[in-house]
Amino acid sequence: MKAVIMAGGKGTRLRPLTVHTPKPMVPLLNRPCMEYTIHLLKRHGITDIAVTLQYLPDAIRSYFGDGSRFGVSLTYFEEATPLGTAGSVKNCAEFLDDRFLVISGDTLTDIDLTEAVRFHERNGALATLILTRVETPLEFGVVMTDESGRITRFLEKPSWAEVFSDTVNTGMYVFEPEVLSYIEEDREVDFSKELFPAFLDAALPLFGHIAEGYWSDIGSLDVYRQTQADMLDGRVRVEIDAREIAPRIFLENHVRIDSSVRLEGPVYIGENVHLQAGVSVGAYSVLGSHSVICAGTRLGQSILWENSYIGQRAELTGAILGRNVSVGPCVLLGEGAVIGDRCRIGAKAVVKDGVKVWPHKEIEECANVHTSLIYGTKQSKRLFGGNGIKGLANVEITPEFVTRLAAAYAYLLKPGSKIALSACAHPFAQLLKHSVMTSLCSSGIDTIDIGISIAPVNRYAVRQFHCQGGIHIHMDESAEEKQVVIQFVDQLGLPVSRDWERKIENACWQETYVRSLHHLGYLHVEHQVQETYTRELLEQIDAALIRRRGFNLLIECEPRFLPAFLAPLFGALGVTALYGAVAEGVGRHGVDLAVRLHKNGEQFELFTDTGERLTPEQLMALQLLACRGQRRQIGLPVSAPEEMEQLARRMQVEVVRTKLSPRAMMEVSPDERFHPLFDAVFSLVCILAHLSREKQPLSQLTAQLPACHMDKTTVFCPWAWKGKVMRKMLEEHKGQQLELVDGIKVYDAHGWVLILPDTEHSHVNIISQGVTAESASTLAALFARRIAEFQSR
Repeated sequence: MKAVIMAGGKGTRLRPLTVHTPKPMVPLLNRPCMEYTIHLLKRHGITDIAVTLQYLPDAIRSYFGDGSRFGVSLTYFEEATPLGTAGSVKNCAEFLDDRFLVISGDTLTDIDLTEAVRFHERNGALATLILTRVETPLEFGVVMTDESGRITRFLEKPSWAEVFSDTVNTGMYVFEPEVLSYIEEDREVDFSKELFPAFLDAALPLFGHIAEGYWSDIGSLDVYRQTQADMLDGRVRVEIDAREIAPRIFLENHVRIDSSVRLEGPVYIGENVHLQAGVSVGAYSVLGSHSVICAGTRLGQSILWENSYIGQRAELTGAILGRNVSVGPCVLLGEGAVIGDRCRIGAKAVVKDGVKVWPHKEIEECANVHTSLIYGTKQSKRLFGGNGIKGLANVEITPEFVTRLAAAYAYLLKPGSKIALSACAHPFAQLLKHSVMTSLCSSGIDTIDIGISIAPVNRYAVRQFHCQGGIHIHMDESAEEKQVVIQFVDQLGLPVSRDWERKIENACWQETYVRSLHHLGYLHVEHQVQETYTRELLEQIDAALIRRRGFNLLIECEPRFLPAFLAPLFGALGVTALYGAVAEGVGRHGVDLAVRLHKNGEQFELFTDTGERLTPEQLMALQLLACRGQRRQIGLPVSAPEEMEQLARRMQVEVVRTKLSPRAMMEVSPDERFHPLFDAVFSLVCILAHLSREKQPLSQLTAQLPACHMDKTTVFCPWAWKGKVMRKMLEEHKGQQLELVDGIKVYDAHGWVLILPDTEHSHVNIISQGVTAESASTLAALFARRIAEFQSR
């Protein structure tokens, strides 16, 4: 049997370590990662191996040669242009004449490949995916199988709401040669995104083998550290090519250690390493070959590649150093610091926690380095939450951060693209907007500044000026500490897709920004967007009808911008608006209704003429009624009550059940410039028109709305347990009526329950609907208890 090792990975999330090193050549315990893959194949009797190359191919060829040194035969296939996972295997077609195995050269595993091949044979499979279970499945392909092992569903890099299992694709496959006939030549084709979904659609025999054993996809610096710790702890069955001189202390040949050196296992020390007097090497440290550690230096949980030089009395804690790095005396490298190849750190310099230094940089003596060189500080890999990027003002979201964020975004756009910018009236939000503007223009992107505004107007401007996207910044002051929210929209004015969120996150993570003096972007200031928005909004409704009714409203909103923005609109509609706090009392002002407008302009709360606040379900029902005749189709989340769907049908509006994300709901009707569920001003005006038609006060109209019995609660659930909890929940309710649009929706005779892992916090959301309020509450409590029990097993 033959195998294909996919070895074309760049390892962008491992930068700066992989700037000059392809990911399969990243060392694990002083050996390239791919070497362990070759040993695994050989252990299972597979010695005839094809290797696909793309990024820095000569580094792999020069080390492994023809494979004879490792007891195997290697044949290389290089891609002139990226062909994707499936395309790269198709590129080896001339080599593959029988059943074959595909495996990644940049993962570490001891999974039993022979048992996987037996499983494939027993089931008569065309393709078998080797699966494993992981704690956090977000960065992998989640796979669901039936009792026989046949794959029933496949989700590539799901959101938490799509995590129906903790069983994921390892990127290892057993294929019959016929698989190659389904892959087009000389075209970029991906197994997970294209080929496997096509196999599912065609009902071809696609199986999943859930394997026991260790598997690590070395996709991040944290995982890179942890993988080597696992190797030192003996958690993975691999050959460690060194002497174990004491429990979990491994030394290669010709190591020189002074008698005063202190070693705390587990540690790994490569060939020709010299540890001078008084050196202390703490647990989980790995020292590459030919490194010199000078007297009095302390190392803890640090990983050094070959030819490192560490001066006297330096201190490294949790740092990673690339090849040929020189660290001067008395240097302090903080937790998580990463130093690229051939860097020089001057004496007494301090490199703070988490700082990354790209290759060939020099840090002067006594320097205090608190930001990465040269691209900026490391940011969290997951930037986006449920509705944009959110963080503490001037702590997590700073001008420096948004400058880098905008540069990363610009890197993904074509030069000369136009981006609409806006922010709320808060001075800090405006300051951030200018930082974004400067960064975009310096990256060759044209910006259209629409000034102080709200998110719906930003979305409108994107379409009005044919922009490629938009960014809106506003302050969320609902919590004790002020937070900033940054929203990105695409060329249709819709929130960017999760795919684009990942691209932006990866660009920040990789810190690959491009700026040039040859092409700078232009700044355009547009002052008439709000007037155009208001004029088109008025064309959507019967303004004369509202004028005849003559409403008096109490409006609670931010005081600096919204009153001025609303004044022309209310003037055109003959609406008298009083601005004040709803808590002062609706009755005291004698108004027809009261509105609390959220600062972002997307959501609002409504109060009747008697002062009663509408529930979210009542408000949604009223919004649906108010858009009667304006649209043929609307997206409602799976969490919306069944009564909303029935109400829409009576109005001859088609309902499409969607995920809870704003984009999912809005893209059902992408051509609409105003969305009733995400444009508070438009929705309010439509409700005024509806009240005018019905000739009833809001309190009477509310009493006629359908009754919905809902309950919502949250259950604490660590991130590492979410995938397992969802799998157990799915297994427990197998055979019942389920809906898997977003999370797991379970139906029974008393109603339904939606179990939805939170995307931003360590808990699971539970939303239920019952025939009575009591049954809704009982359902939510029952499922909350089960989720807690799953975690205690």
